[in-house]
Amino acid sequence: MTNHDRHYILGAAGHVDHGKTALVTALTGTNTDRLKEEQERGISIELGFAELDLGDGVLLGVVDMPGHEKFVKQMVSGAGGVDLAILVVAADEGVMPQTVEHLEILDTLGVSSGVIAITKTDMVDEDFVAVASEEARELVAGTFLEDKPIVPVSAHKGDGLEALREALRTMALALPVRAEEGRFRLPVDRFFTLPGAGVVVTGTCWSGAVNEGEKLVLQPTGAQVRVREVQVHGRRAKRGASGQRLALALHGVKKDEMERGFQVVAADAVQVTRRLDLRCNVMPHYQGVIKNRQRLHVHHAGREVLGRIVLLDVEELGGPVDAGGPRTALAQLHLEMPLAAARGDRMVLRFYSPVTTIAGGEVLDPTPERHKRFDEQALAVLDVMEHGDADELLRQRLRDAQLKGVPLAEMSGLADDPAVLQAGKRLYLRELTTALATRVAELVATYAERYPLRLGIPKEEVRRRMKFKGGVAEWNALVQALAEPGRFVVAGDRIALDPAGPPLTPAQSGAVTAVSAELMDSGLDWPGLEAFATASPALRQSGLEPVEVLRHLADHDLAVPINNDYYVHTETLQDLVGRLRAHFAATPEMAFGEFRELSGLSRKLGIPLLEYLDEQGITVRKGDVRQAGGSL
Repeated sequence: MTNHDRHYILGAAGHVDHGKTALVTALTGTNTDRLKEEQERGISIELGFAELDLGDGVLLGVVDMPGHEKFVKQMVSGAGGVDLAILVVAADEGVMPQTVEHLEILDTLGVSSGVIAITKTDMVDEDFVAVASEEARELVAGTFLEDKPIVPVSAHKGDGLEALREALRTMALALPVRAEEGRFRLPVDRFFTLPGAGVVVTGTCWSGAVNEGEKLVLQPTGAQVRVREVQVHGRRAKRGASGQRLALALHGVKKDEMERGFQVVAADAVQVTRRLDLRCNVMPHYQGVIKNRQRLHVHHAGREVLGRIVLLDVEELGGPVDAGGPRTALAQLHLEMPLAAARGDRMVLRFYSPVTTIAGGEVLDPTPERHKRFDEQALAVLDVMEHGDADELLRQRLRDAQLKGVPLAEMSGLADDPAVLQAGKRLYLRELTTALATRVAELVATYAERYPLRLGIPKEEVRRRMKFKGGVAEWNALVQALAEPGRFVVAGDRIALDPAGPPLTPAQSGAVTAVSAELMDSGLDWPGLEAFATASPALRQSGLEPVEVLRHLADHDLAVPINNDYYVHTETLQDLVGRLRAHFAATPEMAFGEFRELSGLSRKLGIPLLEYLDEQGITVRKGDVRQAGGSL
């Protein structure tokens, strides 16, 4: 089998009955009209797919898009992810309404190259071919097909097919090689079940790569799925990548849980949203007006939802071209159902009724706040998103995220930027985290001054007082990244001035040492905090709070808090654990009476101590007896 290092998607578009399917069949040998109704009616209703090997390492996945005006929805679905296009114009009819609409849809979806095929040349004379070619040349002026080859062909006789293949090969070789960059995305255009494979989805891979056995997410539902099998252009493969037609057998989802336009993606590849900021451009052919809050059909990645458009910087959009009204605007879409989108995605907007294509858009922000119209600050941010350089756009997103941060997977290109801090799996703008670190350091210093015997302030308390919006894991990673010797450090579940806590005065150090000895002397028979403090010469003379001294001992592993009012010295507890180990070596169970003989404790202290041992896994309660735990 030939090795192919250039994989692209070719879309065949044009008016109904202009010979797209016949041309694709002649080029590939595959009849893409697979439905009985399509074959009976002689028109494409659903998307058709084929493979075209052009040599020189170029392999095209061909998408045959329906041309009838009733099936523009399916055409838009197939146009997503297309790299180059054949715009088909029949020589006997020339440019027709869906020729214009399909060209504008391809243009607004960002297709970058292609050719024009003048079909059915065997049915007309050369003058008709010349007229159709000139009409097509005028139509594509100012679009991605301007100055691209115009190739007369006859699918029936085979005339011009080799010239068309050569033109496609030349256009494909001029495209950059599809890199396997970014997070994996596969918008689903077909799905079905097969015995032994379960649910199978097909689609054009927009970005990234996928491996057999990989775990992915189905959006917008959020269902977790696993890839059982990968097929590339109909052949089983270990992996599939950007620019290829893929079929994935999935585990973890049922057919009735799937819809066309759902996306199989890597984690964090898209944002599930019901609100989008975008640049909206009116289609050249549309002479009507788009009003604020007008209801529209929104087509994105093969999914169609309804929504309303909020015009942010104009009163109305569109109108007759000669009237000079604005043809482009910043807008926000409020969607009635969620979409899975990412910045830079293209979409098509169609009028609610009658359904006609009126505009295209490019997503600037997939998860924006709700904007007021003509809000200068919001418009300034969108201007940066639209026109700023890539790094500045990412920094702006980090600035907008504040201390929520942004997942590393979405912005890995900024991980080494000196203006950005990576903490765990998230990125933060350093100017924001520096200010946070200053506030944390001030809080830690104040806490140490107020509680000089404590190791430090609990991390969770600091999180609450800083009003940090992220989760515990994100907070722990962030304070660890901000920790700096001489300012503050992370010590277990505390944030402290030093790993050993605040420095003690000689008097405090002496008192702590003496209380540690007194606690060891008391053994397991704890008298209670008040009685211990009354009987302690060290505590009476130092004037220190008894509970603060005991907490200090616990923080430095010299004491163990059995519960809120029961402390034992660490060495005393270790001695008890040694005796328990010897007991269980001789007998598998221990009743409370045996524990009382072992420890010398009554039920008042013996029960809390046994419960502590159970919690630590040193013992395990089985009815009225204890057995050795896994930690013993």
